[in-house]
Amino acid sequence: MKINWFRFKLDFDCRIDAARGKYREFLLIFLFSLCVNNNIEARVLKEQMFTVTAYYSPLPHQSFYVTGDYDAEIRLNGRGIAGADGTKVFPGMIAAPSNYAFGTKICLKGLGCGAVHDRGGAIVKKGERNLAKHDRLDIWMGYGEAGLLRALNFNFKHLNGTVYSPDSNIASTIYFKDSMSLAQILEGLPERIEFRKNLSLGSNGNEVKKLQKYLVKLGLFKGSVNGIYDKKTVQAVLHFQQKYFVLKNSKQVGAGVFGPKTRNILTDILYKVEMQKLMQEKWNETHFEKSLNKGKRSADVYKLQEILIKEELLEHVPTGYFGSLTKQALIAWQIKKGIVRNKYQNGAGLVGPKTRDFLNDYVQNQRESIKKEHGKILVFEKRNQKLNYLAGKNLNLNFVVR
Repeated sequence: MKINWFRFKLDFDCRIDAARGKYREFLLIFLFSLCVNNNIEARVLKEQMFTVTAYYSPLPHQSFYVTGDYDAEIRLNGRGIAGADGTKVFPGMIAAPSNYAFGTKICLKGLGCGAVHDRGGAIVKKGERNLAKHDRLDIWMGYGEAGLLRALNFNFKHLNGTVYSPDSNIASTIYFKDSMSLAQILEGLPERIEFRKNLSLGSNGNEVKKLQKYLVKLGLFKGSVNGIYDKKTVQAVLHFQQKYFVLKNSKQVGAGVFGPKTRNILTDILYKVEMQKLMQEKWNETHFEKSLNKGKRSADVYKLQEILIKEELLEHVPTGYFGSLTKQALIAWQIKKGIVRNKYQNGAGLVGPKTRDFLNDYVQNQRESIKKEHGKILVFEKRNQKLNYLAGKNLNLNFVVR
């Protein structure tokens, strides 16, 4: 039998083309189904407002802690190794109320998208604890001083958000912004103490006296502040060097000598101590003694606004000006505390004697609750948005508390 090779080849090519066509058709259907599935996976569950704060993972030997101590920071923020569902922490990990399933994606206006993998005692849904105007979220900002600085600069925000199902194909894209420095936002910034000379056994004079004075302040020197670099001063300097890892041991060159490296580190430590002292003083200064009403502009109005913000009754940054929004928020707080029954009652929207007493009791209760929580640790009140910025990269003091 004679084979028509041309016809055979033509028939074979047609079959191949048909197969290819079916393959292409199958491929198109498959790709279309993927697109459809992706659209299904990215389905919007809801859109709403959120109250958003930030947290971080403390590390040992940070130059600064909000609570003043690594152990207290761990108690407050957790170790921050993994979320409640076991997922390792990452920028964009979100702690959300329990009604949000783990893996739920949330995109926040101006911030980016993250995923729910953590919980928190203060992370409650709208209406709980009579405080939350919106569902609360807490976003992980990183490790150590960099993470702490980001968290404190982020502070407290009300943001619009879109919630997607856990199987949505949405990447985490949380955006971290640069932080402000201390010098930009804080009045009364302490000056850095400078030591101009190297000192050692046998040195004397005002520089030695100044060194002894600050070693006493750090609890390292118990001798006489006499301006003489004696053996007790040597031991105090050595204690400082070992405590702050200037030297590995007492036999190393420079042990007990107040040289350039020791001078620089002491300067940083003293600055840190002064900053902590300033933070504590700022909080202790908060006391209401004057009447306030609409139209006033003062530091007391600023403090009042900070309290109203913390209570989630005021939704703009403190300005120090008592305007309509501040008045409305104050009335809501007065009604909540039982000071007035409604906005028409005499005294509503005014800080008079009764409201002042309530405000001062509020401040005192905040102080006492923090002292109770942290014991002997120097604690800084998180009430002040301005003081929440107390960190500075240029000062090497990079520092919601949940």
